[in-house]
Amino acid sequence: MSPLYIISSSCISPQPSFQCNDLNMKINETSTNIFHCIEPNFSLFINPVQIRRMSLALKIGYATAIDCLKQEENLIPDAVMIGTGKGCLEDTELFLHSMRTYHETALNATHFIHSTYNQLNGMIALNRKISSYNMTYVHRGFSFEHALMDAGLLFDENQAQSALVGSFDEMTQEHFIIKKQWGYWKDELINSKDLLMSESKGTIAGQGSAFYLLSKIKPQHRAVSIQSVVPLYRPSEADVQFALNHMLSRLDLKIDDIDLVLLGENGDANCKQEYQNFKLSFSNTQFLYFKHLCGEYDTATSFGTWLASQILLNQTIPDYVLHPKEQAKSPDMKMKYLLMYNNYFNLNQSLILLKLED
Repeated sequence: MSPLYIISSSCISPQPSFQCNDLNMKINETSTNIFHCIEPNFSLFINPVQIRRMSLALKIGYATAIDCLKQEENLIPDAVMIGTGKGCLEDTELFLHSMRTYHETALNATHFIHSTYNQLNGMIALNRKISSYNMTYVHRGFSFEHALMDAGLLFDENQAQSALVGSFDEMTQEHFIIKKQWGYWKDELINSKDLLMSESKGTIAGQGSAFYLLSKIKPQHRAVSIQSVVPLYRPSEADVQFALNHMLSRLDLKIDDIDLVLLGENGDANCKQEYQNFKLSFSNTQFLYFKHLCGEYDTATSFGTWLASQILLNQTIPDYVLHPKEQAKSPDMKMKYLLMYNNYFNLNQSLILLKLED
């Protein structure tokens, strides 16, 4: 896969990440086992008449995408790829409830139209007059990863020079209750700052959106590139180790070349062992964490990618990404490579390697 150079990015999350140029931000916490996004002033990006008709998922996705594109006004992407695990849940639920209430008569078409997975893609394309390649990926915990891989394939085939890639997911109260019954979330209430210390089953829910304007051509200024994306479905420990070694070998790297490892550990006892096994591959690498900042959702790796790119660009490791029981290590030199490893409920696991490009 060709390197994907991040030209601009935008992220709406439970943290003050939107239009944030550094990592010096006040961290928000939750004690309700569900993280909600900090909502910006959507009227700056969306027609006020449209806002009242849009669900949270559409609003955060549209705002981040437009904000990302506005940072590079002169660059119109050759392709748009968006990943989402659940799409617009709020609109889907409203449409289903209206079907039951009105016995499938006199239904409001707006909720049905907005419930489709590719609604956001269409809104972005119409707004920016993008009439080229446009794709939506709904692959659970692989949705964002597959959008990135699609961009890499287009670059390899010289079908595109730039691409807008992003993700969006929301968590409604009804969906939270349903997944809690299936054991996804913790039975006890826990403060998000204590999530990494938890030994019980389940985690906390989250939501968010992040978009990236990617280019095949290396920019003149300092930038972060996505070097490799490796999805793994229900892998064994040996499978993960083989994928790690193969990725490094293909890029002519060694384990010691990885300066930072960002883990998607989410406090779920069912997944903790997989992260512990992965950490054994590294001897003197600083481990960082991000799920206690955004919660767990299908495309949480998009938030992790934003956080990882900001860490590399700013060459700083904020205290809030460290484990309370792990000692911070002072890097001897410039941090160049960051590897993110995510495990989505032992089903979808992935490796994403980022590199700082001078």
